[in-house]
Amino acid sequence: MNSGKKWPYHMTRRQFLRNYGIASGAITLSPFFIERFSAVCEAASSLTRVYKVMNAPDSLTTCSQNIAQLWQMLDGPAKFISPTDVVVIKGNAQWPNQGYTNTGCIKAVVDAILAIPGFSGEILICDNIQTGGLGTGNYGFDATTSNRVNNWSTYNWNQLAASYQSLGKPVATFQWQTDTTWRTPPSQLPGWSAWNPANGVPASGTAWSRYFLNYNGRNTYLSYPVFQSPITSGRIIDMKNGVWENGGYSGRKVKMISMPTLNNHCYTPGGAQDYAGVTSAVKSFYGATEIFHGSPTYISDDYVWNGWYSIHSSSFSQATLNNDPLAAQYAGQLVGQFINNLFSPVLYITSAIYSGWKDRTDTNGAAYTNTVLACTNPVSLDYISCRDVISKVGSPLPTWLDPSTKNNNTWLQLSGCNSQGIGTVDPAQMEVITYDFNHPTATRLDVDRKIRDFKAGTATEQDVKDTINLYMESE
Repeated sequence: MNSGKKWPYHMTRRQFLRNYGIASGAITLSPFFIERFSAVCEAASSLTRVYKVMNAPDSLTTCSQNIAQLWQMLDGPAKFISPTDVVVIKGNAQWPNQGYTNTGCIKAVVDAILAIPGFSGEILICDNIQTGGLGTGNYGFDATTSNRVNNWSTYNWNQLAASYQSLGKPVATFQWQTDTTWRTPPSQLPGWSAWNPANGVPASGTAWSRYFLNYNGRNTYLSYPVFQSPITSGRIIDMKNGVWENGGYSGRKVKMISMPTLNNHCYTPGGAQDYAGVTSAVKSFYGATEIFHGSPTYISDDYVWNGWYSIHSSSFSQATLNNDPLAAQYAGQLVGQFINNLFSPVLYITSAIYSGWKDRTDTNGAAYTNTVLACTNPVSLDYISCRDVISKVGSPLPTWLDPSTKNNNTWLQLSGCNSQGIGTVDPAQMEVITYDFNHPTATRLDVDRKIRDFKAGTATEQDVKDTINLYMESE
């Protein structure tokens, strides 16, 4: 049943219940109540949900409570992952400190997936650091202790994977490597130069299927990795088409969970807006493709390869070199092209334990925001992460990271991606489901689920009343 009403995202809890004829002192589970509540819940389900969990007391050590509560709100990892899937956790690895995805958050996600009954797949923690120049010990994969400030100090990603392998668990890291083998683009654009897994993979372990298109008058390529499993010999992971083994695609699926950081992209002392705005869920796709540093050698900031522009050079680099103010918008649009034509993650989880409001690596320019967020699209996730989390910390407050003002590069990036049909940037079409460990509450989803349990005979009338009362007292 659908009442046809739009869910008013700004409605308070008491207004919500009062609007549907429910008084706090006289809750009765009449058929009228069940019908009306079911109707509003169904109407609300059409909105884009962003889940936010904050202030877990263990976040400095493991992040497990924040992530566990997030999974509870999402109905568990089995909603997204099947027991036989190969799961790729795509993090941000290229920068030290808060610049790489918090290892404790990754561990908590891995633990939940391994706990799926009968799980027989693999979990691979991946990223392409684009041959960045920081050097050994600076990246999420191999960060030394001194480069784990504002992160989980116990392990880097490689050490985390090794700890699982010592227990016989199917978890590994894989650093995607750019393949310098050029393949001729198709005669008509847009089109593919796809890698055939029957040919194996290059010595680096990574091949790339490339999608060629003309964007903004520039010949542009996007690409995605096809790579050898570090766990199962002969198994090749094709991010778009699935798992190749024993001479063909086996039907085993590849599911990606994107786990971005939440940082300002800028490197201006003191913090400021740059051409990109925020670097989080949308921009994290830059580590899921290839960015060549010139051909045959590095040329300024062009990233042009055999006359073709990478996702970076076709958006940010060329726009900024030409003083085009829409660089961030172009970047978002190309990420939308990537999602629509290459592959799309099943879930995005933003690790905002620390948020770098000044930049990605300055340890004095990050705030302990102790928050994790999740959504099934990157645009709405970044909108709420920026509006509610990173733009609310720092001195002065980094208002250039708040997309709700609609006058900054963060807004341009998100609206550019949204223009390709990805997510929504309209807060009236979003529902933010929040849990704060400092002020434990019941959410509307808790009430909805408890009523469903009551209708199924697994909860009592008093259970429902108690949940509703807690929900009303949570304002």
